[in-house]
Amino acid sequence: MKRFELERAITDNELLLHYQPIVAVPSRKLTGVEALVRWKHPERGIVSPMEFVPEAEATGLIRKLTFWVLREALLQSNVWRRDGAALTVAVNLSVDNLHDAHFRRYVDLTLKVAGGPELLIVEASSRALARDPAPPVGTLELMRDRGIRVTLDDATEEDAHILESFPADIVKVSRGLITRMGRDHRALEYVRAVLRAARERGLEATAVGVEDEATWGRLAELGFSGAQGYLIAAPMPPAQLAEWRSAHL
Repeated sequence: MKRFELERAITDNELLLHYQPIVAVPSRKLTGVEALVRWKHPERGIVSPMEFVPEAEATGLIRKLTFWVLREALLQSNVWRRDGAALTVAVNLSVDNLHDAHFRRYVDLTLKVAGGPELLIVEASSRALARDPAPPVGTLELMRDRGIRVTLDDATEEDAHILESFPADIVKVSRGLITRMGRDHRALEYVRAVLRAARERGLEATAVGVEDEATWGRLAELGFSGAQGYLIAAPMPPAQLAEWRSAHL
């Protein structure tokens, strides 16, 4: 994956966003979506973000990429709001983004152009924040002061004790723990530990990677308020999401 190809993709609008539904537990009512970037490569077709996001981080293009995702997600959110179907939209940020003063200014500018903060959720990896020698706590606080909710993403068994260190509203428990908790007692105990820490902080908890009814059946009992995963729906483009939403009202 060459830098110039990725830069061209951002500049020439070869990127697109798919949106994965997030639903309430236990009602399965749609409450929001997570915006997930894809690359519609002219020769290779749809390219997974697993292939190009690490390259963006390594080559310094992550700022441009995140700017694009944020703008497009907020513009789409504004369309849904105008159509009377307002949904919260979660956008993933890297720790580099959170350290970037230009990014903070861009967020303010984009919110003025593309809609207010009440429907935006920013997600940051709890592991990456914990490993950062000077974590951007001030930026997270600034986001929340502006009315933007913050999610600590991909929380694992190592993260229960660090939830109190970062300003946040939501914690997402990692796919690895959620998929294992039905057959692995230790994974289940780790999930409970993260949820206890979340409750003590007053954080909402979302389960990621819900792929079967047996897992779904445990979520309310454990204390999750939200869930996403292929049992509910795969990420999809906006037009397909509208159809899915109509079918699940």
